[in-house]
Amino acid sequence: MRKAQITLLSIITVLTIAGCSSNHVPSVQSSSDTLRIGTYNVQNLFDSVDDPHKADDPQPSAERLSMLAEVITSVDCDILALQEVENIEILRAFNEYYLQNRYMEVVLVEGNDPRGIDVAVMSKFPLDNVISYREREIPDVGGDGYIRFSRDLLAVQWSDPDGNTWSLLTTHLKSGTAPEDRLRRTAQAREIARICRSDSYISLMGHGNLILAGDLNAEPWSGDLGALSGVPFSDPARDLPYRSTHASRKVLDYILLSPSADRRYIIGSYTIYKEYPSEDASDHFLLYLDLEY
Repeated sequence: MRKAQITLLSIITVLTIAGCSSNHVPSVQSSSDTLRIGTYNVQNLFDSVDDPHKADDPQPSAERLSMLAEVITSVDCDILALQEVENIEILRAFNEYYLQNRYMEVVLVEGNDPRGIDVAVMSKFPLDNVISYREREIPDVGGDGYIRFSRDLLAVQWSDPDGNTWSLLTTHLKSGTAPEDRLRRTAQAREIARICRSDSYISLMGHGNLILAGDLNAEPWSGDLGALSGVPFSDPARDLPYRSTHASRKVLDYILLSPSADRRYIIGSYTIYKEYPSEDASDHFLLYLDLEY
């Protein structure tokens, strides 16, 4: 118990320092009749405890925590998918002690990554359903066995003011450029498409308000994500003249929309947020878009 108290105290101390040192910039406001969806790989949001069962990293500095929070508060998403968060405790502490409980729902399920980096969702309004696919057996394209999602495929659902169901799936697919990495990433993408159909997130006719947001670790022209085209998803960023989402200038992060969700997309709202201090906060940029709601 004492160890747990010390751990929580250390998290709170760092986050409090971060909150006090933040230089706030004006928010990018959405209107009351829109829904702002975002995704953000926060690059190794670990706590201060060394987990002997995982190859975890040290906790980020107070300065970088402050920068992450500044980016998040400036964009002010209604629902924000996150990648590379160690556990629910650090995320709750971050939300409480810096974001001042901006998000009423904070969701994370421990996934499969050996470093302990997980996917998560924060929402300003109640979620009706949370489903984890971390134990899903995926046929291995390169062999006769099965693999799993590298971290998780996490699904959340909610109802809009008219009673329509919305679903958001977030994931962080297999990284790497070796042939075996690409095969696993392709298999994971194919399984996402299968889940979208089999679990009724989208109908055979393409009906269903569905959003896929996360770090897919593949560029649009790589072919690794080709299986997702059968859902079908649209990519609102496809016509942007320059759309790098990572410090390497690669396109790794996406917000993809089903046909029903795409009809609600507010043209021109898709943004890769690169204002200060984005480049110092994480090696990925926060992406967001607005939907008529």
